Amino acid sequence: MDSSLAIAPAAAGLDAFDAVTSRMIPIARLEAEEAAIAERYRSAKPYPHVVIDGFFDAEILDRIEASFPRRTNPEWISYDTSNEVKSTSRGILGLDPFAQTFFWQGTSPRFLAWLERVTGVAQLAADPTFHGGGLHESRRGGWLNMHVDWTQHPHLPLVRQLNMIVYLNRDWDVAWGGALELKHATTGEGGAKVAPLFNRAVIFPTTSETLHGFPDPITCPADRARRSASWFYWSPDQEAIQRGAPITFLPGTRQTKLRSFLRSCVPPIAFQVRDRLRGRG
Repeated sequence: MDSSLAIAPAAAGLDAFDAVTSRMIPIARLEAEEAAIAERYRSAKPYPHVVIDGFFDAEILDRIEASFPRRTNPEWISYDTSNEVKSTSRGILGLDPFAQTFFWQGTSPRFLAWLERVTGVAQLAADPTFHGGGLHESRRGGWLNMHVDWTQHPHLPLVRQLNMIVYLNRDWDVAWGGALELKHATTGEGGAKVAPLFNRAVIFPTTSETLHGFPDPITCPADRARRSASWFYWSPDQEAIQRGAPITFLPGTRQTKLRSFLRSCVPPIAFQVRDRLRGRG
């Protein structure tokens, strides 16, 4: 692994930190391949999706995989139900700083704009709580039944639109299972399977039609696990926004009313000139 990935920003300086974070999302390469990726996404069956191998810098993903919390960590949530046997991080705030930075890079404005162009979904937004996202793990015997995801954020006026999953499993034997299966809920069309191979990413929409899961228990050795990093992408819930009240100011004081009146008499260019002169100072 590149030793620069293990250097704390305070010790290495901001330049070194910026150099590492710039490697976390290969945005220039993704933009160069954007048209081809968008075509693959929109033409895929049983519903739009795209699988991209070699998505990230491999050393970055090795560093993320090494940062997985211990299973006894209070930030680690375990599910053992009739529908799923898996563990997930509680968002990203309990992860180490490197992993948190990695996840935030996946929500940068430039990357969100790229996702919008590839998928055709407008007004994508990040969830600052990373509810349901973060690190995911399933060990031997784990599974996730076929399902369609919840779409309404439990705390924020956001509607879920897209999932992005990146697998962290070096030397994964496909015979162990764990492939993500995709099936259309209405037509029943299926057949698409995404093996959880290292540095493989899959992007797909979150709708009432997009069934997915790995319903058969995985058979990996006891010392291995099916691991992934997961992002959910959102758009504003317009109905919730419309129900919200705008800011309401009470009348100002006599002094501020006078200042406001005088300000309205000054051409806007005067304030622009003032601000530029202040900036030079």
